[in-house]
Amino acid sequence: MKKINAVKNTVASRITAAMTRFAKDNRGEGYLDMAMKILIVVVVGAAILAIMNTAMPNLFQSLINKISNELVKVTVLP
Repeated sequence: MKKINAVKNTVASRITAAMTRFAKDNRGEGYLDMAMKILIVVVVGAAILAIMNTAMPNLFQSLINKISNELVKVTVLP
């Protein structure tokens, strides 16, 4: 019985140690946080743009026309 309890304690301590190491490991933390922030900003920006486009479609059409007219005048290669 003592041998079974010793094995249980050893397995439990190894699992606890592995979980502790896993919880303290933060090697990729900064990249994941930044990716989530960028994704949230893109989604919120697209939602705001869609709402504004339905509320004021003439505003966006005039902006698109102005930008298109300016880009026609640009020459990329001489």
